[in-house]
Amino acid sequence: MDLTKALETHPKPEMDAELELAARERKRVVADYPLEDWAQLPLERFAIGTGEPSFCEAMEDDTPHLGSIKGGSFAKHIIFQRERTQKWYVAGARKEQSPERAWAAVNDEFVGALLGDLNTVPSLRHGQSLVTKALHTYRPRAFLPIYSAADLRMLILALGEIPAPNGLVWELNRQLKDLVDGHRELSSWHYHEVVRFLHDHLLAPVAAKTVVKIAPGRGGRYWDECLRDNVIRVGWDKVGDLRQYTTGEELAAALTEVYPEKSARSHRASATRLFEYFRDLPAGAKVIANQGKSKVLAVGTVTDRGYRYDPDIDHYRHTVSVGWDTSYEQNLDAPVGAWLRTFAPVRSALWNTILTKAVPGVAAQPAPIAKEVEDVIRGLERKNQVVLFGPPGTGKTRLAFAAAQEFAADRVTHTTFHPSYGYEDFILGYRPTETDGNGLSLTLTKGVFYRVCEQAKNQPNHVLVIDEINRADLLRVLGELVTYLEKDKRGKEFQLSTGREPFSVPPNVYIIATMNTADRSVSHLDAAIRRRFEFQPVRTDYEVIAGAVGPLDLVAFLEDLNGRIAEHLSPDHEIGHAFFLREDKPLDNERDVHSVYFHDVLPLLEDYTSNDQFLLDAILGKAKVGPETTPGDLLEVLAKEFSADADANE
Repeated sequence: MDLTKALETHPKPEMDAELELAARERKRVVADYPLEDWAQLPLERFAIGTGEPSFCEAMEDDTPHLGSIKGGSFAKHIIFQRERTQKWYVAGARKEQSPERAWAAVNDEFVGALLGDLNTVPSLRHGQSLVTKALHTYRPRAFLPIYSAADLRMLILALGEIPAPNGLVWELNRQLKDLVDGHRELSSWHYHEVVRFLHDHLLAPVAAKTVVKIAPGRGGRYWDECLRDNVIRVGWDKVGDLRQYTTGEELAAALTEVYPEKSARSHRASATRLFEYFRDLPAGAKVIANQGKSKVLAVGTVTDRGYRYDPDIDHYRHTVSVGWDTSYEQNLDAPVGAWLRTFAPVRSALWNTILTKAVPGVAAQPAPIAKEVEDVIRGLERKNQVVLFGPPGTGKTRLAFAAAQEFAADRVTHTTFHPSYGYEDFILGYRPTETDGNGLSLTLTKGVFYRVCEQAKNQPNHVLVIDEINRADLLRVLGELVTYLEKDKRGKEFQLSTGREPFSVPPNVYIIATMNTADRSVSHLDAAIRRRFEFQPVRTDYEVIAGAVGPLDLVAFLEDLNGRIAEHLSPDHEIGHAFFLREDKPLDNERDVHSVYFHDVLPLLEDYTSNDQFLLDAILGKAKVGPETTPGDLLEVLAKEFSADADANE
């Protein structure tokens, strides 16, 4: 994210019309909700979901030119009424209180915040984007019109500063504002011009790397309507507005209630996809509208308006606004198995194929950095240390090396921890070495981290990849290093418990570690360790194995199997997608599936369950068969036991 280059190559945005609209929206909000009336504001005039026009509705939907707080659930509003059940949601410490009592406290804090007191606002911490937009609305010269913590952190880094550790949204907003005010060029711009520029040239290119495929109805039957209205729409209408659900479990429960003919596994998968690939798509993300497995109808770009639920149309009420470009219409050379489903992420290779085929003669573009790699890199920039955690077979080590090489080229060192790994292996210690007389003596020997720190003094970034970090006694391995891994203590000299020379950890040394949650959960790690590392989950990626082997749908099989594992054991014991890949491609023959099932999956489940036959029966059902089962028979058994449910997109 190069701000200097962006300023050199792009002009200040022309925003006279937008500034006028923003002024009108601000004037309307202040007139409808005068600051002097806030202390007596009824809950019904604050909360979304009551059927009455409300302040939160104005912030969410009616003031797009004051900056967007779209994305995620209505939980950002602290208190709201669920449309489908008419039950109230109250966030945080006040969740056990009645809505009226909780509102009294929230209202008091809100009034204080609008008047400038942001020190005693425990309830408002659960609605930071809402509060910050309200602050900008009433105090437009004191806050910028940008309310995403992640975006604020990225922009603060782009302006050359480290984001405030654990900064609240309004704190990060003020930090960015101070940087803008002190910037040679940006300080003379209107704040809305600054935010539009930063969004278009720094944030939007990141969002544009999110590419998903969304079917406009089975067989593309609602495509004409979607194209006409510049939207993409999907079904599941009976659950109502997706923003009223604060977790995937809540949405899955609602899906189970209103669509009982589908399996619980199907609903859990649908809930995940509805959130990640639809409701929470960022502005600038790309959407491919498809028909079947090989037809591209158009490519769209998600607009600032984002997701909404439209009760005024008869069907497919879940709606995301996009700008369509039909010049991308094409037939792919080969069908994509994952496109049988309503949603699917689009990998860089396929996206590149679609782009280049739409404009014949244009050379293929370099593959963009994968989003998960960028997430790791951002974690390194924030804390210098990242732990990738998840079940076996989810590609943690591969992701670690991909991020390390992107971040530091070939300046990457690798080690693997194990139960006997010690301080002397990692940092410094006396180890036996042979003498000239064929005897042994103890020699002070540098460990892998000590050597990395020495090398990094004369290099740019250097990354140490540690596999299986949780298998060693971390406090014993790290010793006093635990303190000096912190970002603000890098470069400070200290004395190691062995050795006489002072030692310091260079600021350009980074660590990416992996840990299997099936062995030990993150919560078991020492608090001092957890504070110094950023922990990023790596889950099973079902879409990479999309396809069928005979009667067996690999995605349906693995999703259903993992659903049972999560129910009877825990999500930390899932089976990863990597077991079902060969050279980065899904298994495509029955013998490979047979081999993986009996040599990898079953032994892992037997280990997880300590060979408890009752647990194995609950997880495998009729798929608890012996290795004498032929490959063809196994596929039939698995297909019947772990059957595929189509998306309930009706």
